[in-house]
Amino acid sequence: MQTPTGFQFRWSYILSYLSFARVLTEKLNDCWLENIDHEINTTLDVQRSYIFDTSQWQISGTSTERLSGSHTGIQALTNTQQCLFDRAVLALRAGSRSISSGLSMRICLLAMACLIYPVVMFSFKQMTEWIQNYAHSLKEKTQDLKHQRQLAEDLLHQMLPKSVAKQLRQHKHVEAESYEKVTIFFSDIVGFTSISASCTPLQVVEMLNNLYMCFDTRIDSYDVYKVETIGDAYMVVSGLPERNGDRHVDEIAKMALDLVAAVRQVSIPHMPNERLQLRAGIHTGPCVAGIVGYKMPRYCLFGDTVNTASRMESTSLPQKIHISSEAYLALIKDNAYELQLRGEIEIKGKGKMYTYWLIGHKNYSVQNDSLVCHWNPNMARKKKMLAGSQVSVSNVS
Repeated sequence: MQTPTGFQFRWSYILSYLSFARVLTEKLNDCWLENIDHEINTTLDVQRSYIFDTSQWQISGTSTERLSGSHTGIQALTNTQQCLFDRAVLALRAGSRSISSGLSMRICLLAMACLIYPVVMFSFKQMTEWIQNYAHSLKEKTQDLKHQRQLAEDLLHQMLPKSVAKQLRQHKHVEAESYEKVTIFFSDIVGFTSISASCTPLQVVEMLNNLYMCFDTRIDSYDVYKVETIGDAYMVVSGLPERNGDRHVDEIAKMALDLVAAVRQVSIPHMPNERLQLRAGIHTGPCVAGIVGYKMPRYCLFGDTVNTASRMESTSLPQKIHISSEAYLALIKDNAYELQLRGEIEIKGKGKMYTYWLIGHKNYSVQNDSLVCHWNPNMARKKKMLAGSQVSVSNVS
């Protein structure tokens, strides 16, 4: 107050900064307009470098005037400061509230994450274990399914030829096929009716099962196909469903010699001192083969060749192989078999026919150890598996 010139200069300098802050700060400008006379504060002196004219604040003049003007101006500035402070407090509270809510939200999310993470990890572990168990179970079921499928295919191949079974699995229609030359074998048990009458049905089934299981294992050594068994009748064919040229009669002849020799080793369960005797017949000729039936389909043979082969068997003698002249002509080509003329006999439905006996093979003899037919399914299965493994090893070599 004692040096108004210096004070006025500093006061003007301060007011210039306030004017600059007012321009930059919206809240300060609002408070300025509310507390300071708009007309006084907007009076500008264009000749000076300051926005406000300090003369309007009564900075210069008498002491009374200076005190009055300074008090009014400072009170206005104080009110403006208080207004700015109040607004700043509100803004800070709003900002603090926003920050607090954001922080609270983050804390809540962190707490939820801390609570949920163990649950998620436990659930994930449980789900992983469940998936692993399911995969293991699925693998076991897949292997079991493959095993069951293999068993079904093996059973189907025992009932039908492999080529026919493959077409049926593919839902294809199996056409009947005609074969120019095949050889058919029939056999039955001599005195089967009297043997059956002297034993129980269970013993009959056991006897036939032992005999036919023995036959089934032996015919695997030959290129033949077992067609069916009807009671004590055993029917085998060669040359179908896979054609084998002219070898069909040779395969059937060697097989027939083998079976007739093998049956001597099969005992009757309820008559241990007795031995079964076989009566066999062979005929060569054309044949038609195809699938018959929808439920339990069967691969059947049709034609006069089947009837003639059956007649050869029914007119045969115990432990004899009765062959037709057609089979005889096919066998004498190689001059490898011992054949004997039976002569002209009456064949039902065919008239008189010249027939022959198949005695043996000149270069082939059945070994005594191969004649044993005491059937042991487990042992036969092991031998078959061992033979298959040996064949696979030889193929790899």
